[in-house]
Amino acid sequence: MAHHPRISISHDPAIAAHAPHVVVRKDPLEDDSDWLELLADGLTFDLLGLCPGPGIAIPEIEYLFNCEVESEASGEALGLFPGPHIAHGANALPIVRALLGLGAALTRSLDGIRTVCWPPARSAIAPKFFARTVDAWLAGGPFPALGMLGMRFDERGALTTEGLDFFIGSEMAIEPGLCTDRTTATRLAVRVVHELVGRECLSASREFVTEAGDTLLLVPDPNAGLIRITRA
Repeated sequence: MAHHPRISISHDPAIAAHAPHVVVRKDPLEDDSDWLELLADGLTFDLLGLCPGPGIAIPEIEYLFNCEVESEASGEALGLFPGPHIAHGANALPIVRALLGLGAALTRSLDGIRTVCWPPARSAIAPKFFARTVDAWLAGGPFPALGMLGMRFDERGALTTEGLDFFIGSEMAIEPGLCTDRTTATRLAVRVVHELVGRECLSASREFVTEAGDTLLLVPDPNAGLIRITRA
């Protein structure tokens, strides 16, 4: 990691704890030649699946962003996970930011990276697109919702997210009447998500003004695990 002075490598073994995107090492006494502990911004992360050991299992993929996913037989996966001392807060924003920043650095440093996967959203992302959008976010730009979240339109035409729960404890649903133009609805979702990630959980309805000047309502529905977006 010579090109990344804020990242260093440690060979000390570690056992990752349970968390939404944390794996549990099978045996602390197993061969440690297939993993590294990376230190980034004072936080430790485990990089698993290195040669000469086997790669880790490729996660389930549902949403594609600027990429294609080939069969599992065509490649193996590396996995980057929060270390054991921070695993309990794996979805805390400072840890997520460090994890994604480290992931972006690795995609630029390692040869042969075909796809970046984000299991909480079951998404697969083109490496250059992933690194570019993550770097922009870390520099103060918009949250990289296209990649960190899955988005789909249900049978009623409503847009719903997958993976937002990891960041804020709820998914989001945009009512069908706001989704007649799917491109516009997706842009709206990206804008709203940027406003929600990193803030306190929405406990009461609040207004949201679109780029076109329309006023919408963000309505928490804790029973459904959703934040609903409706017309005011």
